[in-house]
Amino acid sequence: MLTARDIMTERVVTIRPTESVRTAVERLISEQISGLPVVDDAGRMVGIVTEFALLAIAYDESIGDEPVGNHMTSEVLTVDVNDAVRKIADLFILHRVRRVPVLESGRIVGLISRRDVLMAVYRSQSAQQGLTAVGAL
Repeated sequence: MLTARDIMTERVVTIRPTESVRTAVERLISEQISGLPVVDDAGRMVGIVTEFALLAIAYDESIGDEPVGNHMTSEVLTVDVNDAVRKIADLFILHRVRRVPVLESGRIVGLISRRDVLMAVYRSQSAQQGLTAVGAL
């Protein structure tokens, strides 16, 4: 059974709630990502800020100086490192999110995107079909 640990991206770009919205925007652009987990000084996840939430800067440039904590979502859908990939797929379908942080003992250790789930399921199914074809010979 594939788990979150098997398919997660371990390199997670984060931001602190006290950093500015402008810093968050710069980080999103430079890293070519669409969301940043927000972590406290102990590395515990306290929220997430997405490019969608930061679009407000287009209407009011002064928002750029505000702290990320004012614009983050604090109720974040997360998964545990041992959660099954199928459970994670269910969460993506049910909640229509793009990514989920992976936690271990309350700390963020990875990130899983919808694409990660698709690739894992596709590879798993392809491997099973390959074994079935070989077994039929």
